[in-house]
Amino acid sequence: LNVSTTNINSWTEVEKLRKFPGLIDLRIQGCPILDEYTAHEKRMMLIARLPNVKVLNGGDQITTTEREDSERAFIRHFLDKPEIQRPSRFDELVDVHGLLDPLVNIDLSPDMNIKVRIYHKDECREESISVMQSVKQFKQLLQGYFNVAPANMRLWYYDQEMTKIAGPEEMKFANKELYTYNVIDGDYFVVDEKAQLRVLTGSPGAHSMVFGSLSPGNSSRKSSFGTSPTSPCFNSSNPRIRRKSSDSSAPPNPRTRRKSSGRTSPTPLGRKVSSPSVKTPVARNLFGNSNVRNPVDQHYGEFFHSKVFREDNKNC
Repeated sequence: LNVSTTNINSWTEVEKLRKFPGLIDLRIQGCPILDEYTAHEKRMMLIARLPNVKVLNGGDQITTTEREDSERAFIRHFLDKPEIQRPSRFDELVDVHGLLDPLVNIDLSPDMNIKVRIYHKDECREESISVMQSVKQFKQLLQGYFNVAPANMRLWYYDQEMTKIAGPEEMKFANKELYTYNVIDGDYFVVDEKAQLRVLTGSPGAHSMVFGSLSPGNSSRKSSFGTSPTSPCFNSSNPRIRRKSSDSSAPPNPRTRRKSSGRTSPTPLGRKVSSPSVKTPVARNLFGNSNVRNPVDQHYGEFFHSKVFREDNKNC
Protein backbone atom coordinates (compact mmCIF):
# COMPACT_ATOMS: atom_id res chain seq x y z
CA LEU A 1 0.00 0.00 0.00
CA ASN A 2 1.29 3.49 -0.89
CA VAL A 3 -0.23 6.42 1.00
CA SER A 4 2.62 8.90 0.39
CA THR A 5 1.89 12.60 -0.18
CA THR A 6 -1.60 12.25 1.27
CA ASN A 7 -3.22 14.56 3.81
CA ILE A 8 -2.91 12.19 6.78
CA ASN A 9 -2.50 14.57 9.71
CA SER A 10 -3.09 12.44 12.82
CA TRP A 11 -1.68 9.23 14.29
CA THR A 12 -5.18 7.91 14.76
CA GLU A 13 -5.51 7.63 10.98
CA VAL A 14 -2.18 5.83 10.78
CA GLU A 15 -3.09 3.30 13.51
CA LYS A 16 -6.20 2.33 11.54
CA LEU A 17 -3.85 0.47 9.17
CA ARG A 18 -3.35 -2.12 11.95
CA LYS A 19 -6.80 -3.48 11.11
CA PHE A 20 -5.38 -5.07 7.94
CA PRO A 21 -3.23 -8.04 9.02
CA GLY A 22 -2.29 -8.78 5.43
CA LEU A 23 -0.68 -5.37 5.01
CA ILE A 24 3.03 -6.09 5.28
CA ASP A 25 4.51 -3.59 2.79
CA LEU A 26 3.75 0.10 3.33
CA ARG A 27 4.97 3.33 1.76
CA ILE A 28 4.17 6.49 3.66
CA GLN A 29 6.16 9.68 3.02
CA GLY A 30 5.42 13.38 2.61
CA CYS A 31 2.44 13.39 4.98
CA PRO A 32 1.82 16.36 7.30
CA ILE A 33 1.88 14.14 10.43
CA LEU A 34 5.55 13.29 9.80
CA ASP A 35 6.91 16.79 9.18
CA GLU A 36 7.93 17.48 12.79
CA TYR A 37 10.15 14.39 13.12
CA THR A 38 13.60 13.50 11.88
CA ALA A 39 14.13 10.58 9.47
CA HIS A 40 15.18 8.29 12.33
CA GLU A 41 12.20 9.30 14.48
CA LYS A 42 9.77 8.80 11.58
CA ARG A 43 10.88 5.22 11.05
CA MET A 44 10.88 4.49 14.80
CA MET A 45 7.34 5.82 15.31
CA LEU A 46 5.91 3.92 12.31
CA ILE A 47 7.52 0.59 13.22
CA ALA A 48 6.35 0.83 16.85
CA ARG A 49 2.75 1.73 15.91
CA LEU A 50 2.34 -0.80 13.06
CA PRO A 51 3.36 -4.31 14.23
CA ASN A 52 1.95 -5.95 11.12
CA VAL A 53 4.16 -4.03 8.64
CA LYS A 54 7.38 -5.90 7.71
CA VAL A 55 8.71 -3.67 4.87
CA LEU A 56 8.59 0.11 5.27
CA ASN A 57 9.13 2.62 2.42
CA GLY A 58 10.80 0.07 0.17
CA GLY A 59 13.70 -0.68 2.52
CA ASP A 60 14.94 -3.96 3.88
CA GLN A 61 12.72 -6.17 5.91
CA ILE A 62 12.34 -4.99 9.49
CA THR A 63 14.43 -7.19 11.78
CA THR A 64 13.46 -8.34 15.26
CA THR A 65 16.22 -6.23 16.81
CA GLU A 66 15.14 -3.08 14.99
CA ARG A 67 11.52 -3.61 16.01
CA GLU A 68 12.46 -4.11 19.66
CA ASP A 69 14.68 -1.01 19.69
CA SER A 70 11.89 1.02 18.08
CA GLU A 71 9.30 -0.13 20.61
CA ARG A 72 11.58 0.63 23.60
CA ALA A 73 12.39 4.05 22.18
CA PHE A 74 8.65 4.62 21.72
CA ILE A 75 8.06 3.97 25.44
CA ARG A 76 10.79 6.40 26.52
CA HIS A 77 9.49 9.03 24.11
CA PHE A 78 6.16 9.21 26.00
CA LEU A 79 7.47 8.76 29.56
CA ASP A 80 7.39 12.49 30.28
CA LYS A 81 4.03 13.01 28.59
CA PRO A 82 0.78 13.20 30.55
CA GLU A 83 -1.32 10.04 30.44
CA ILE A 84 -3.96 11.86 28.42
CA GLN A 85 -1.45 12.47 25.61
CA ARG A 86 -0.14 8.90 25.60
CA PRO A 87 -1.46 6.71 22.76
CA SER A 88 -3.07 3.33 23.38
CA ARG A 89 -0.07 1.64 21.85
CA PHE A 90 2.02 2.89 24.80
CA ASP A 91 0.24 0.66 27.32
CA GLU A 92 0.52 -2.34 25.00
CA LEU A 93 4.27 -1.95 24.72
CA VAL A 94 4.68 -1.37 28.47
CA ASP A 95 3.08 -4.78 29.02
CA VAL A 96 5.73 -6.29 26.74
CA HIS A 97 8.89 -4.41 27.77
CA GLY A 98 7.91 -2.89 31.10
CA LEU A 99 8.06 0.73 32.20
CA LEU A 100 11.58 1.63 31.21
CA ASP A 101 13.83 4.20 32.81
CA PRO A 102 14.95 7.13 30.69
CA LEU A 103 18.37 6.85 29.14
CA VAL A 104 21.24 8.78 30.67
CA ASN A 105 22.49 11.60 28.47
CA ILE A 106 26.24 11.06 28.26
CA ASP A 107 28.29 13.84 26.70
CA LEU A 108 31.51 12.39 25.30
CA SER A 109 32.78 15.64 23.84
CA PRO A 110 36.04 16.86 25.43
CA ASP A 111 36.12 19.84 27.74
CA MET A 112 36.65 23.04 25.84
CA ASN A 113 38.58 24.84 28.57
CA ILE A 114 40.94 23.24 31.06
CA LYS A 115 43.18 24.49 33.84
CA VAL A 116 46.90 23.82 33.38
CA ARG A 117 50.20 25.06 34.74
CA ILE A 118 52.83 26.63 32.49
CA TYR A 119 56.49 26.85 33.53
CA HIS A 120 59.24 29.04 32.10
CA LYS A 121 62.54 29.19 33.99
CA ASP A 122 61.57 30.15 37.56
CA GLU A 123 58.12 31.46 36.64
CA CYS A 124 54.92 29.42 36.96
CA ARG A 125 51.46 30.42 35.75
CA GLU A 126 48.09 28.72 36.19
CA GLU A 127 45.91 29.43 33.17
CA SER A 128 42.65 28.19 31.68
CA ILE A 129 43.27 27.41 28.02
CA SER A 130 41.13 26.17 25.15
CA VAL A 131 41.98 22.75 23.73
CA MET A 132 40.41 23.64 20.38
CA GLN A 133 43.41 25.75 19.37
CA SER A 134 46.47 24.60 17.46
CA VAL A 135 50.02 24.39 18.77
CA LYS A 136 50.90 27.46 16.67
CA GLN A 137 48.11 29.49 18.27
CA PHE A 138 49.10 28.25 21.72
CA LYS A 139 52.71 29.38 21.20
CA GLN A 140 51.49 32.80 20.16
CA LEU A 141 49.52 32.95 23.42
CA LEU A 142 52.61 31.96 25.39
CA GLN A 143 54.61 34.69 23.67
CA GLY A 144 52.45 37.25 25.45
CA TYR A 145 53.09 35.54 28.79
CA PHE A 146 56.87 35.07 28.65
CA ASN A 147 58.03 37.31 25.77
CA VAL A 148 59.57 34.40 23.86
CA ALA A 149 59.16 34.38 20.08
CA PRO A 150 57.43 31.22 18.72
CA ALA A 151 60.32 30.69 16.30
CA ASN A 152 62.72 30.53 19.25
CA MET A 153 60.43 28.48 21.50
CA ARG A 154 60.46 24.81 22.42
CA LEU A 155 57.27 23.61 24.09
CA TRP A 156 57.00 20.41 26.15
CA TYR A 157 53.81 18.72 27.31
CA TYR A 158 53.83 16.78 30.59
CA ASP A 159 51.02 14.27 31.01
CA GLN A 160 50.41 13.41 34.67
CA GLU A 161 50.56 9.65 34.04
CA MET A 162 52.43 9.07 30.77
CA THR A 163 55.33 11.31 31.77
CA LYS A 164 56.32 8.82 34.46
CA ILE A 165 56.68 6.12 31.78
CA ALA A 166 57.74 7.79 28.55
CA GLY A 167 58.80 11.27 29.66
CA PRO A 168 57.54 14.59 28.27
CA GLU A 169 56.44 15.08 24.69
CA GLU A 170 57.72 17.95 22.57
CA MET A 171 54.97 19.74 20.68
CA LYS A 172 56.61 20.10 17.26
CA PHE A 173 53.64 20.11 14.89
CA ALA A 174 52.25 23.62 14.49
CA ASN A 175 48.86 22.64 13.03
CA LYS A 176 48.06 19.91 15.55
CA GLU A 177 45.15 20.65 17.87
CA LEU A 178 45.68 20.57 21.63
CA TYR A 179 42.77 18.20 22.27
CA THR A 180 44.59 15.49 20.29
CA TYR A 181 47.15 15.37 23.12
CA ASN A 182 44.32 14.42 25.55
CA VAL A 183 45.14 17.36 27.79
CA ILE A 184 43.20 17.28 31.07
CA ASP A 185 43.04 19.41 34.20
CA GLY A 186 46.27 19.31 36.18
CA ASP A 187 48.65 18.73 33.27
CA TYR A 188 51.42 21.23 32.71
CA PHE A 189 53.63 22.66 29.99
CA VAL A 190 57.25 23.76 30.02
CA VAL A 191 58.46 26.58 27.77
CA ASP A 192 62.12 26.45 26.79
CA GLU A 193 64.23 28.60 24.49
CA LYS A 194 66.37 27.33 21.64
CA ALA A 195 70.14 27.81 21.82
CA GLN A 196 71.25 31.16 20.44
CA LEU A 197 73.83 31.05 17.64
CA ARG A 198 76.64 33.63 17.84
CA VAL A 199 76.88 35.89 14.81
CA LEU A 200 80.49 36.42 13.72
CA THR A 201 80.98 40.08 12.83
CA GLY A 202 83.47 41.03 10.13
CA SER A 203 86.78 42.81 10.85
CA PRO A 204 88.43 45.56 8.74
CA GLY A 205 90.61 42.93 7.09
CA ALA A 206 87.79 40.44 6.63
CA HIS A 207 87.79 40.92 2.85
CA SER A 208 91.49 40.06 2.46
CA MET A 209 92.61 36.54 1.73
CA VAL A 210 94.59 35.16 4.66
CA PHE A 211 96.82 32.17 4.12
CA GLY A 212 98.16 30.05 6.96
CA SER A 213 97.51 30.49 10.66
CA LEU A 214 98.56 33.18 13.08
CA SER A 215 101.87 32.77 14.84
CA PRO A 216 101.50 31.87 18.52
CA GLY A 217 104.30 34.32 19.44
CA ASN A 218 102.94 37.27 17.49
CA SER A 219 99.20 37.14 16.99
CA SER A 220 99.18 40.45 15.13
CA ARG A 221 101.18 39.13 12.17
CA LYS A 222 99.26 37.92 9.14
CA SER A 223 100.26 36.44 5.83
CA SER A 224 97.91 38.13 3.43
CA PHE A 225 97.72 38.69 -0.24
CA GLY A 226 96.67 41.96 -1.80
CA THR A 227 97.48 44.36 1.07
CA SER A 228 98.97 47.79 0.49
CA PRO A 229 101.63 49.61 2.55
CA THR A 230 99.04 52.09 3.78
CA SER A 231 96.58 49.43 5.00
CA PRO A 232 96.33 48.61 8.73
CA CYS A 233 97.40 45.03 8.07
CA PHE A 234 100.65 45.98 6.35
CA ASN A 235 103.75 45.01 8.30
CA SER A 236 107.11 46.09 6.89
CA SER A 237 108.91 43.32 8.77
CA ASN A 238 106.87 40.60 7.04
CA PRO A 239 108.84 39.38 4.00
CA ARG A 240 105.83 37.47 2.67
CA ILE A 241 104.00 40.60 1.55
CA ARG A 242 104.80 41.63 -2.02
CA ARG A 243 103.00 44.04 -4.24
CA LYS A 244 102.98 43.19 -7.93
CA SER A 245 100.51 45.69 -9.25
CA SER A 246 101.81 47.92 -12.05
CA ASP A 247 99.27 50.63 -11.32
CA SER A 248 99.14 51.81 -7.72
CA SER A 249 96.12 54.03 -8.34
CA ALA A 250 93.77 51.03 -8.71
CA PRO A 251 93.09 48.96 -5.56
CA PRO A 252 94.43 45.43 -5.81
CA ASN A 253 91.97 42.59 -6.11
CA PRO A 254 93.01 39.78 -3.75
CA ARG A 255 91.09 37.16 -5.70
CA THR A 256 92.66 37.79 -9.12
CA ARG A 257 96.18 37.25 -10.31
CA ARG A 258 97.65 39.04 -13.26
CA LYS A 259 98.76 36.72 -15.97
CA SER A 260 101.95 37.33 -17.82
CA SER A 261 101.37 38.55 -21.35
CA GLY A 262 104.99 38.14 -22.50
CA ARG A 263 107.29 35.24 -22.96
CA THR A 264 109.58 34.00 -20.26
CA SER A 265 112.59 31.86 -20.86
CA PRO A 266 112.99 28.74 -18.77
CA THR A 267 115.33 28.63 -15.82
CA PRO A 268 118.81 27.54 -16.93
CA LEU A 269 119.46 23.95 -16.14
CA GLY A 270 121.79 23.22 -13.27
CA ARG A 271 121.58 26.68 -11.80
CA LYS A 272 119.56 27.72 -8.80
CA VAL A 273 118.26 31.21 -8.56
CA SER A 274 119.31 32.70 -5.28
CA SER A 275 116.80 34.78 -3.39
CA PRO A 276 117.52 38.48 -2.96
CA SER A 277 119.84 39.23 -0.05
CA VAL A 278 117.57 42.01 1.18
CA LYS A 279 114.65 40.47 3.09
CA THR A 280 112.57 43.62 3.29
CA PRO A 281 109.34 43.49 1.28
CA VAL A 282 109.15 45.26 -2.07
CA ALA A 283 106.62 47.97 -1.38
CA ARG A 284 107.43 50.21 -4.39
CA ASN A 285 106.39 49.93 -8.01
CA LEU A 286 108.91 48.02 -10.15
CA PHE A 287 108.60 50.71 -12.79
CA GLY A 288 109.31 53.75 -10.58
CA ASN A 289 106.67 56.39 -10.72
CA SER A 290 103.23 54.94 -10.05
CA ASN A 291 101.52 57.66 -12.10
CA VAL A 292 103.27 56.63 -15.31
CA ARG A 293 101.72 53.76 -17.19
CA ASN A 294 103.95 50.74 -17.55
CA PRO A 295 105.91 51.28 -20.76
CA VAL A 296 106.69 47.60 -21.17
CA ASP A 297 103.39 46.08 -20.17
CA GLN A 298 103.23 44.28 -23.53
CA HIS A 299 106.52 42.56 -22.71
CA TYR A 300 106.14 42.24 -18.99
CA GLY A 301 107.53 38.74 -18.95
CA GLU A 302 110.76 39.72 -20.69
CA PHE A 303 111.19 42.80 -18.50
CA PHE A 304 110.75 40.85 -15.30
CA HIS A 305 113.14 38.18 -16.57
CA SER A 306 115.83 40.77 -17.26
CA LYS A 307 115.49 42.13 -13.75
CA VAL A 308 115.93 38.75 -12.11
CA PHE A 309 118.57 37.24 -14.41
CA ARG A 310 121.40 39.60 -15.09
CA GLU A 311 123.34 39.77 -18.34
CA ASP A 312 126.17 37.69 -16.92
CA ASN A 313 123.75 34.81 -16.32
CA LYS A 314 122.60 34.63 -19.91
CA ASN A 315 125.90 33.14 -21.08
CA CYS A 316 125.68 30.24 -18.62
